[in-house]
Amino acid sequence: MNTIVTTKGTPWRFLPLLCLLLVLLLGLYLRLGTATGTQVDRPIRNDAKDYVAYAWNLKISGVYSSDPSALIGSSVLTPQPDAARPPAYPWLLRTMMGARLDRSFLSRVCYAQAWIAEATLLCATLLAMELVGVWAGLILGLLVALSPHQSIYVAYLLTETTFGGVVVLATGAAVLALRSNQPHWRLMFSCCAGILFGLSCLTRPTLDQWPFALVFMLLWPSIRRFRGEIIALVLGFILMMSPWWLRNEITLHRMSDPGKMIETLHDGSYPNFRYEDRPETFGYPYSFDPNTPRAVSSLSGIFEDLRIKFTSNPVEMVNWYLFGKVAYFFHWSPPDGWADMFTYPVLRSPWLTSTIFIIITSVMLSLYTPLIIFGLLGTCVAFLSRTKILFGSVKADGIRFVALLHLFAIGVHVMGAPFARYSVPFRPITFLLAIFLMVWIYRSYYVGKQSSVVDTVDNA
Repeated sequence: MNTIVTTKGTPWRFLPLLCLLLVLLLGLYLRLGTATGTQVDRPIRNDAKDYVAYAWNLKISGVYSSDPSALIGSSVLTPQPDAARPPAYPWLLRTMMGARLDRSFLSRVCYAQAWIAEATLLCATLLAMELVGVWAGLILGLLVALSPHQSIYVAYLLTETTFGGVVVLATGAAVLALRSNQPHWRLMFSCCAGILFGLSCLTRPTLDQWPFALVFMLLWPSIRRFRGEIIALVLGFILMMSPWWLRNEITLHRMSDPGKMIETLHDGSYPNFRYEDRPETFGYPYSFDPNTPRAVSSLSGIFEDLRIKFTSNPVEMVNWYLFGKVAYFFHWSPPDGWADMFTYPVLRSPWLTSTIFIIITSVMLSLYTPLIIFGLLGTCVAFLSRTKILFGSVKADGIRFVALLHLFAIGVHVMGAPFARYSVPFRPITFLLAIFLMVWIYRSYYVGKQSSVVDTVDNA
C-alpha cells in the first residue's frame, strides 16, 4: 500500500486502518444492539425448533435426532436418530445450553452470533480490500456493516449467520491459495478452504456439490492449471465431511437423507410461491396442493411432479426458473416472513423503533436493488478477458473464483426453493461483486482515457 505524505512529511498510511476500525465498530454496534434489543415471538419454532431439538437430544440422550418429544417433555423414550439436517449448528447450540431452555440460553446464542457476524464483516472487508483495492474494500465493509439482514439474523436460532461466516472464511482461504507464490502454501490454503467449505455444508448443505463442480470444471483447459489446488480443496472437503458420512452410513445405512432436498425441490416448484396463482396460498403453496404427499415421497415422485408442471405450463415454469426465482432469491422481504425484513415475528427490535436503525434501513433499502443488479452483472463481467488486464492475473483469478461461487449458489437455489433468507449468507459476496463492477467500470474509463491521451500526444 502506498503511503500518502503531507508537506510536513506526516504519514497517512494508517488512515485505511482507522477507517477499517470505524467500520468494524459500526457493525459491532448494530449487531450487539440487535442481539440486546430484539425479542423474537416464540423463537423455538419451525426450522429453529428442529435445530434446538437436535441440540437438546444430544445433551440429554447423546442421540442426534430431531424428535421434539424430550424438548417438550412429552416422552422419556430414547429418540430415533436421523440425518435430516447437518450437525454443526445444533452442536453449536449444544455448547451454549444450560440445565433448561430459558432466556439466558437465547441470550448466549444471540451474542455468540453477533460476534460471528462481526467476524464475517471483518473477513468480507479484508477479502474485498485484497481483490478490488483498499478503499473499494472499505466501501464493501461499510455496506455489509449497514446491511440490516446481516444483523437481524443474529436474533434467530437459524443458520444464516453461522453459515455466512464460514462461507466468507472459506472463500478467503481459497483466494489466499490463489495469491500464494509457493506451491506448498497454495496447496495448504486450498486444503483449508476445502475443510471450511465442508464445515459450511455441515452447517447448511447448500454447497454440498460445490467441490465436485470444481472437479468437473477441470474439463476446461484454462482451469487445468489449478488442478492441484482443486484436488487439495476436495480432499479437505472430504476430510471434514467423512465423520458425518460415516456416522450416517453406520447408523442409518445411508450417507445422507434426501428428504430435505426433495422438500426443497418441491417448495420451489410453484411459480411466485402460489398454488394455482391463488393469493391466499402465497408463501405456503405446498400446504394447499393435494399432490404434495405423493410428490415428496421419493425422488421419482418429485421428478414426476416437476414433469407434470412443466408439460402443463411450460412458458410459466421456464420463466419462473430462469427469472422469477432469481428475483425472489434476492428479494428484500422473505415471502413467508413478517414485517418486511423479519423471518419470524418479533415483540421488539431496534430495527422497528430506533431512529438510527430505521434511517439505516431506509438508506440500505434505496441502495439494495442497484447493488443486487450490479452484483449479478459483476458475476458475468468477472469472466471477461479485460478483467485480467484491469486487475492483474492473480486478483482476476480470485475474483473469478468468487464469481463462480456466487453463480453456483444462485444455481442451487434456482433448482430448489429461492427463499429470500437463503441469500442472506451470500450477500457480502453479492455486494463485493457489485463493488468490483464499479471499480471495473472506473478502471476501464481511466485506462481508456489514458490511451486517448497517449494517442493524442503520438499524433501531435
